[in-house]
Amino acid sequence: MINQDSGGYFFGKWQIAEDTWCITNRWSNFMYLLIGKEKALLIDSGTGEGNIRKFVEEITDKPIMVANTHGHFDYTGGNFWWKEVWMHKEAVECARNAFVDWGPEFLEDKDYPEYGINLLKDCDIIELGERSVKVLSIPAHNEGSIAFIDSKTKGLFSGDELESGQVLLFVRNENLPIREVAKAHRTNMERLKSMRDEFDYIWPAHNGVPLLPDRYLNDFIELDTQIIEGRDNKNENANGFGFGANTEDSPFAEFGKLIRSSYGVASIVYKPEE
Repeated sequence: MINQDSGGYFFGKWQIAEDTWCITNRWSNFMYLLIGKEKALLIDSGTGEGNIRKFVEEITDKPIMVANTHGHFDYTGGNFWWKEVWMHKEAVECARNAFVDWGPEFLEDKDYPEYGINLLKDCDIIELGERSVKVLSIPAHNEGSIAFIDSKTKGLFSGDELESGQVLLFVRNENLPIREVAKAHRTNMERLKSMRDEFDYIWPAHNGVPLLPDRYLNDFIELDTQIIEGRDNKNENANGFGFGANTEDSPFAEFGKLIRSSYGVASIVYKPEE
C-alpha cells in the first residue's frame, strides 16, 4: 500500500530562477519545471507516488509537457498522470519497469496507465514560448539518457549522468565492460565541456544543486580516464553520499560486489569485472 502525507503529496518545491522550479520527493529526486509563455516543460516525473500532476498544476496553469532524462522508474513513474510524454527511444525499454512491486493499486488511481510515448533525439529544440530548450543525447548511466540546456536561465539539466554524489555505471539495460561505459561517459563530458558557453550551472537529478560546471566536468573527465586506463583508486566500500550498496535491504544488493572510484569532486560506482 502506498501511503501519502497529510496533504496527499510527497513533494516539495523551491524557485531557482524566474519561471523555473525545482521539485523534490521523499527519495530526494530533483525534477524541474520550466515555464514558457505558451507551455511548461516538466523534466522527469518522479516515482509515481503522489499526484505530481496536481502538484505542478498548482504552480502553473500552462499546458505541461513531460520529458524524461532517462528511462529509470524513479524518473518515469509519474508519467502515468499524463496522456503522453517524451523521451529518447533507448529509454522506452525500461520506462514502465518499476523497481519494486507496488501492487495493482499503483495504477488504479492513475489517469493514463497506457500513456503514449513521443521520441526526442539529439539536438531537438523544445519551444515553450519565448524560451527554448535544447536536447542532448548523453548515454552512459542509461542508454536513453538525455540532458537539457535552457536558453532562458543557461541551466544544464543533466539527469543521472553527472551529479554531486556519484554516477552509477552498472544500472544499464545492457551492462558492458566498465572501460567501454567509462569511454562513453568521458565522450559525453567532453562534449558538454565543448558547449560550456551555453550554460552557467548544472542541475542534476540527485544529491545537491546547483553544480559549478568547470570543476565537475574536468574531474569527471579525469576520473573516466583513470578508469579506462585501470589506474583509478578502487574503494571496495561503495557506500556514500546517499548511496548504500552493502546492506541487505539495498535495492542494489542484487548487483553483488560494487566499488567506488573518486577524483576531486567526481565519484563513480561500478561493478568490477570478474
